[in-house]
Amino acid sequence: MTEMQDVQPLPVAGGQMSITEQVIASIAGIAATQVEGLAGMRGGMTDDLVAILGEDRQRKGVLTQRGDGSVQLALNVVVQYGYPIHEVARQLQARVKTEVEEMTGLTVSAVDVYVQDLQLPPGEELK
Repeated sequence: MTEMQDVQPLPVAGGQMSITEQVIASIAGIAATQVEGLAGMRGGMTDDLVAILGEDRQRKGVLTQRGDGSVQLALNVVVQYGYPIHEVARQLQARVKTEVEEMTGLTVSAVDVYVQDLQLPPGEELK
């Protein structure tokens, strides 16, 4: 899966439209943050560099790969302790797929969720 490349132009009435993978990743990242039980997104070295440079945080932890008129997404997430991990992942898949498809007109072929860590709720400590 590659990070941040342009999507092929899509035919629309009167011309073409291009949506970059950065835009798709931003949509996916924003949609993911609306799922209850998600504590955050976890990115790699590229995301860390982007954060240092003050770039878009919505794309953190989101990788995109495009195909013929479709896009595949991978989300690297941190789940809040106490929430059923499988249910948070299912809700992430559904929410991200719906938002990306509705906002871009592209077909989302897959939303892969990789749970990287658990986080205790604010104010709670291990006993």
